[in-house]
Amino acid sequence: MRKTLKGLLTTALLVGGLAAATGPVSESEIHFALSKSAPVADTSVETVTEIRLWFTEAPSEGTTSIRLLDADEEPIHTMDIQQDSEDERVFSVATHGALPAGSYSVAWRGMGADGHVVRETFAFTVIGQ
Repeated sequence: MRKTLKGLLTTALLVGGLAAATGPVSESEIHFALSKSAPVADTSVETVTEIRLWFTEAPSEGTTSIRLLDADEEPIHTMDIQQDSEDERVFSVATHGALPAGSYSVAWRGMGADGHVVRETFAFTVIGQ
C-alpha cells in the first residue's frame, strides 16, 4: 500500500511538473495566423485604397498572397504585394484608386516558420462617402 501511494505521488509530481514546464499554448504558438486587418473583417467603411494585413509572425519568404474579390468573387486587380519595411509581419496591396461602394472579400495565404500553409478569407463593405 505504501509503495502504491508513493508511486502515485511520484507520477502526480512528474505530470504536474511537465504541465507547468510547458504552460498554456497560445494560438500564435500553434501556427502562423492573421492578427488584424485594415479594413477590419466584417465591418463597413467609407473608403478603401489599400488592404493591410498584420500577421502573428513573419511569413516564410515568398509565401504570402493577398487577393481582393468583388461581391461576385471576381478578382479585382491591385498593385503588387508589399512587405512593410519596418515590420516584417505586415503586408499590403494598394488598390487602383478608392473602391466603389459594395461588398468585398480578401483572400490571403501565407506559410509560417513551422511549414503550415494558412488560407483565410474575410469580408468588408464599402459604404462610400
